[in-house]
Amino acid sequence: MTEIEPTTLERAWAVLVPPRAKELVSFPLEVVCGAEPCRVALDGAGTRHLLVPVGDEAVSVDFKPAVLGMAVRKLGFGGPAVAYVDVACAESDLFPEFDEVVTDVLEAVSGAQRPASAAIGAVTRWRRLFRSRLLRGLSRQAKLGLFAELTVLSSLVEADPGFPLEAWRGPLNEPHDFEATARCLEVKGLSAASDAIVVHGLEQLNTHDERPLDLVLLRVVEDPDGRSVGDLVDELRDAVASRAALRTRLSAAGWSKQPDRPDLDTFAIEEVLRLVVGVGTPRLVPSSLGAGALPHGVGDLSYQVDLAALLPLTAGASLAEIAEETVR
Repeated sequence: MTEIEPTTLERAWAVLVPPRAKELVSFPLEVVCGAEPCRVALDGAGTRHLLVPVGDEAVSVDFKPAVLGMAVRKLGFGGPAVAYVDVACAESDLFPEFDEVVTDVLEAVSGAQRPASAAIGAVTRWRRLFRSRLLRGLSRQAKLGLFAELTVLSSLVEADPGFPLEAWRGPLNEPHDFEATARCLEVKGLSAASDAIVVHGLEQLNTHDERPLDLVLLRVVEDPDGRSVGDLVDELRDAVASRAALRTRLSAAGWSKQPDRPDLDTFAIEEVLRLVVGVGTPRLVPSSLGAGALPHGVGDLSYQVDLAALLPLTAGASLAEIAEETVR
């Protein structure tokens, strides 16, 4: 998989100037589809674009108005016109989030057999995330879960002030909440009444790349003297290596600061339990199924695991210890 460093995009946007005579000016990237590079581009209005070559794929896109526009168009940059999937963002206050979209789409495209289709799928997922952010605030349970993830993130940043925010994958609906170099963490926030955890998909409790996976269970209780999600965000802003990356992840998680609506939900962590996921962990993973995957037509699998089955496998732990092992 080809990774695009944030500095590459920063350099691209820095050298691009909105054109007067051309439809678009572009900057070629290292990710290549067929013989053509993917590109980022600007149009005359300053709208930012990501262009993914279509090649010989037959693709179609949803043209309905959205924060992320999509189209299939032919463009030429010093050579014959090439068909591209054009992903566009016109809202300048969302440009930091658009960089995250670009990075995610390019990761999906790299090595894909059908890169244009992979790009469309990734953008469709981001459209859903942005739409959720615009249409609803966080539910109380979603706040509780985000509070748990931010608490773990705070410990990771305290253990390593340079901890990359890109390793926080939970808001992107990826299998594990944190993908660090040394190990992966899946965080579950439990309310006082929780008697089970909900597992999403076959990969959430599956290990990969020979890295250990910790299931971290946080008992989160309502506490009038505790902290809100906004309090944790304010503390993290002063501690993280990249405020833009933090803002991007919070946006994907559906959280935004709303000065006119004070957040009155405050929480505290009552208990921290840790389970190193292994063969004895109650779970469903691809190897649990004869075909190694869900049957054709079956998707969005979620299931519950009773805490009664998990607790004997857990041990009390401190977040500081977990963080130190994760960032080392």
